[in-house]
Amino acid sequence: MKRRIVLSAMLLGGSLARSVLAEEKLPLEQMKPYLQVKTVVGDEFVVRAFFSPTCNFSKQYFPFFKNLSRTLPPGETFEFTPLVNKLDGYPYSFAFFAVQRYYPKYLPNFIEASFTGVQELGLSPKNWAAIERISQAAQIPVSVPRLIKEHYKELQGDVDAAIARQAKLKITNTPTIAVAGTYTVTPEFTGGDADQFSTLVNGVISMATLR
Repeated sequence: MKRRIVLSAMLLGGSLARSVLAEEKLPLEQMKPYLQVKTVVGDEFVVRAFFSPTCNFSKQYFPFFKNLSRTLPPGETFEFTPLVNKLDGYPYSFAFFAVQRYYPKYLPNFIEASFTGVQELGLSPKNWAAIERISQAAQIPVSVPRLIKEHYKELQGDVDAAIARQAKLKITNTPTIAVAGTYTVTPEFTGGDADQFSTLVNGVISMATLR
């Protein structure tokens, strides 16, 4: 998670900022502790968590994302999405979308096994043998590399769509939460404070829901 200076986001961090917010009670839209893009069609009612198996912050916030997926307002859906990038390689992206498309109930297991395999065991997400080990640890009942081979065309479409989506949302690092295909927030905006990040994410979701 790279450091960036986001002045509006700093309103959420530090005792001085907290006192200012308490006194003025500025609405979230005026503070704008988030980034905003033109709404991505199809994501209007989606809360999307972008992650990377090589990102230790993604692993750190994984329990929060799982809890968030169970507490969304009615009509909103939650989706995990890998940030397609050179560091993680295409094999991992194909594997993720193969599990999501054909064995969705195993997806949380696959993500958790990815964090463990890559960050604790040193497996490479670019390596097909590593993908197989991760899939087995996630208890997926088939060979994921073989599944990809059998459904390559459909999965290529999923990966291409993911690349186009992350470009429209301007996702450049992980973890990032995208809300309603319009707003994005990262833990950087709260200085890495998990409680404030939770408050920020839920605030942006409420703001988007009321629009």
